[in-house]
Amino acid sequence: MQLAVTPQYFAEQLEVIAATFDDVLPFDAERLCASRPAVCLTFDDGYADNYMTALPILERYHMPATFFISTGHVQNAWPFWWDVLNACGRLKDHELIRSMPPAEQKNAVAAMLQSQGALMNELENCRPLTVKELKDFSRHALVCLGAHTDTHPRLCNLTADEQYQEIKVSVDKLEAWTGRRPTVAAYPFGARSPLGRVCDYNKDSWQACRQLGLRRVAANFPGQVRPWTNPYAVPRHLVRNWDGLTFKARLRSFLTGGYF
Repeated sequence: MQLAVTPQYFAEQLEVIAATFDDVLPFDAERLCASRPAVCLTFDDGYADNYMTALPILERYHMPATFFISTGHVQNAWPFWWDVLNACGRLKDHELIRSMPPAEQKNAVAAMLQSQGALMNELENCRPLTVKELKDFSRHALVCLGAHTDTHPRLCNLTADEQYQEIKVSVDKLEAWTGRRPTVAAYPFGARSPLGRVCDYNKDSWQACRQLGLRRVAANFPGQVRPWTNPYAVPRHLVRNWDGLTFKARLRSFLTGGYF
């Protein structure tokens, strides 16, 4: 999978960040557009390895990070459907599954798991956090938690009310589990084409986040944060499984041109 970084490379990337930026900020910082070069580290979905593997490395470098949690997966120990596709060798079905409503997605994944029960051991390596683990995780000084919907749908496939409920349930569960109401979130997938003609979220998504008191939401398209950046569509860059030297070169490109 392209979204995973080995612990060794993650440590090398943090070395580069420490040498490059003056500040590493949590996504809920008062201001993201700082007078000195700054960066936010974010993780999506709520995987257990964020706690077990990434956090000890973050501790080593004293760097905060923000973790956006898909609460239904945490509460119900649901595997993420893209991990099931990967384990089944069916990544070609990614767009088909992504376009399904949440209930239909869940049924499709359940059918795959039922037909290939031996996959559960393999999926243990990419399981979500448990509620207990999340509670412990949330108490760490370097950890900021944000909402990431309840079932991780592509929001633009839902009605305005369905979007509101997906985000609200995630916010409410995080508050119930941790005692703190999140003020930030990230859209599932969150991609946007260069001209905005294809987008995984829409204005109903923005409105739902505003109504729920969220003051900043991360998307998933390249760019730097500026004073005029829409707080309900903050750009982010995907980081691949790059060693330190490759990451340093990519980062140099980002700082000069705004793109990895």
